[in-house]
Amino acid sequence: MESKKRNTKKSGTSKTKRTTKKSSGTSRARKSKRVKLDHTKVLWFVIGILIAAIILLSVKFLLPKTADSEVEKPKTPVEKPQADNSKKDKDKNSSQPPEEVFTEEDKLSRDLEKFSLEAQKEKDALDRQEAAEKAQKEKEKKADEKKALEEQKRKAAEAKAIEEQKKKEAELNALEEKKKQEQSQHSTSFNFPQAVNKAQIVFLLDDGGQNLSQLEKFTSLQMPLTIAVLPKLAHSKECAQKIRSAGKEVMLHQPMQSVNDAVNPGPGAIKPDMSDSEIRAILAQNFDEVGPIAGFNNHEGSAITADAHKMEVIMKYASDNGVFFLDSRTNKDTQVPYVCNALGYSYYERNGLFLDNKLTQAEKDQGLTMRTKAIELIRKNVDKANKEGVVIMIGHVWSADWLSQVLKDVYPELKAKGYVITTVSNCKGKK
Repeated sequence: MESKKRNTKKSGTSKTKRTTKKSSGTSRARKSKRVKLDHTKVLWFVIGILIAAIILLSVKFLLPKTADSEVEKPKTPVEKPQADNSKKDKDKNSSQPPEEVFTEEDKLSRDLEKFSLEAQKEKDALDRQEAAEKAQKEKEKKADEKKALEEQKRKAAEAKAIEEQKKKEAELNALEEKKKQEQSQHSTSFNFPQAVNKAQIVFLLDDGGQNLSQLEKFTSLQMPLTIAVLPKLAHSKECAQKIRSAGKEVMLHQPMQSVNDAVNPGPGAIKPDMSDSEIRAILAQNFDEVGPIAGFNNHEGSAITADAHKMEVIMKYASDNGVFFLDSRTNKDTQVPYVCNALGYSYYERNGLFLDNKLTQAEKDQGLTMRTKAIELIRKNVDKANKEGVVIMIGHVWSADWLSQVLKDVYPELKAKGYVITTVSNCKGKK
């Protein structure tokens, strides 16, 4: 194609030259012959030249795409093959497929695509770097949060440990102070007043039968005591035997219904709906289990002691069996005095203060303990003994851990001051 182009160009040039020469020759001939040129022919000649130029330009700018698509000249010079190998190379080249030819637009498109790919790769790399940085920051943030949480936990644990240590120290200080107070009280006088006419004091301990070790803290005391045992419990019979063996007085702590129905008096109780024969039967069972007994008193029982008929049945049974009844005074409306006066029976009643009622908030605020409160109550009971000749005060076996020590501490001074410490059956408090 390129060869054809060159031939066309050469042919056009030759033709132009021949035309020019011919025209020049004709002109010279005509000049020589002095023939005047025809203006029309000159005009057509010029037009022909212009048309030829346009054709040449068209061929130059329109044909390269077709020519370039078939053959592309190598950019780098290629050495001429040796003469003897020209035929061989020609055959070799003819057997190979023609090289792929790219136009300027293709090259531009390929470069643009390459640039886009590189830009995308760079963007992807930046995205990965950004994601990695974000992940690292998130990791560092979580690590900081974890560290802060651990620090918070550590501080909380330290604060808790300090608080517990302070609490323990406060408890130890309180125990030490309490111990000092008790030691001080043990080593000093309780300042009980001198006894008037050998006033009698009775310590009655209720609720025996539940705990043997607590009971032993009282039975080991070298002083007169009366202990009342609840019936039908795991250790009722054994407790009664231990009390007798220790030389203490045994009573039956007879359960009776309270005015508060929610309060359970326990097994072997006398209930408001029982018949007379049922009352006598339950008393017989309890007397037999705990006995022999010197007497009995009511456990709870505010509903029964306020019932005159029930108390009449009970008092007759006590009289028939040769035992006394002690009214624990759990109800101010008790009918025991009226029934006994009507029947001509004797009875006992608690006239002293209970020794181990729980501390009120006001007493706690005053710094009282169960021990210090009990000592104050004993002092008040001692005053009553001096006024009435005898006082019967009640405590409970379940207060043995501290009450047994209180009795052990006050007993020597009370005895030294002239008080007679005795049992219920031997006191002069019979009504």
